[in-house]
Amino acid sequence: MGYSVNRWLVLLSYMFVASISQLIWLNFAPITTPIMVDIFHTSEENLGWLSASWPLIFILLSIPAGIVADKKGYRFTVLIGSFIIAFFALLRLAADSNFMFLLLCQSLAGVGQPFVYVVISILVVQLFPENERALATGLAILAQLVGLASALIFTPLLVPYTDFLAYRNMLLIYGLIALLSFVCFFLFGKGENNKEIVASHRALDAMKEFFRNSELGILLVLFFIGIGFFTGLLTWLESALVPRGISVIDSGLIASLILIGGILGSFVIPYASGKLRKRKVFFLSSFSISALMLLVITFSYDIYELALASFLLGFFLVPSLPIALDYSSEIVEKSITGTVQSILWLGGQAGAVVIIPVMGSLENMGMVSNPFMFSLLFIFFLDIIALILCLFIKTR
Repeated sequence: MGYSVNRWLVLLSYMFVASISQLIWLNFAPITTPIMVDIFHTSEENLGWLSASWPLIFILLSIPAGIVADKKGYRFTVLIGSFIIAFFALLRLAADSNFMFLLLCQSLAGVGQPFVYVVISILVVQLFPENERALATGLAILAQLVGLASALIFTPLLVPYTDFLAYRNMLLIYGLIALLSFVCFFLFGKGENNKEIVASHRALDAMKEFFRNSELGILLVLFFIGIGFFTGLLTWLESALVPRGISVIDSGLIASLILIGGILGSFVIPYASGKLRKRKVFFLSSFSISALMLLVITFSYDIYELALASFLLGFFLVPSLPIALDYSSEIVEKSITGTVQSILWLGGQAGAVVIIPVMGSLENMGMVSNPFMFSLLFIFFLDIIALILCLFIKTR
């Protein structure tokens, strides 16, 4: 099969969509308190559902989205997802100061996210030669982290204080950018080699594959643990550091270094994996180094140690995701790649839904100056379990 240079343009247009899906998902999180509380006169817990609804919707729709991807191909699936996100992102403007209508629009925008996520390997396998697939997958994951970081950085800049007009302008800007991402993928999201695969199997066949193929079972647990504790760490890290005497600003910077490290690692490590044609050594390094960094984050009171540990954790942990996606696409039939990977993503979202509240419930079991100690030790032991499982992966 020949591979056109257009494949990079397709990937870039997909990365735009993927980053915007993350931006829309978390665009309220950085201004929840006190700005959103003051605007809508509702509790912080209620406002939390603006973000928390997306993982729950993902769990419900990931397998249907995977079936659509297997049957209709990546272009059709991404266009559905990006249109849903853009439409409801813009419709949020109609909510005005009605919180329940805003929550409805935000939740419906989340319906589009699974359709964007589950196509990564289908797109990569169809458009890229084998030695470029890990890098291409890594860039797709990198785009998600860029979108996440953008939400945390730009939303407070657009809405720096309680100002309803600034809040509406933020919604308008993000909605128009989401619409632009849909248009860009419509125009550029089709390569010359984009011959859609029509699935001969469905969800039942994909689920049976998880019981037959021990490698997929291991990857599913790795997704549950990896995405779960990564999301949990980002959720609670600032709260864990402030009692140690780290300022709120410095705690936020330390947390952001996890994302920065993940962005750089998602480019460097998958590229090295593809060039060396090796995966197992990178799986092992991802979870071993992240385990060591978690110990530093759990017990250190030094801002520089915490900053370095956070960066290294993100740099080595996050790339395990694109490498795992690339590997999963090789060990299953192409006709069920989307459905299989939708189940992996479902496992990751389920991990976040489970691990975040468990970490929260373990708060205050540690020392007064380190109340999240047992929460962090909990994800450390999950990391060790993941590291042991990596030993049984059969890939080179």
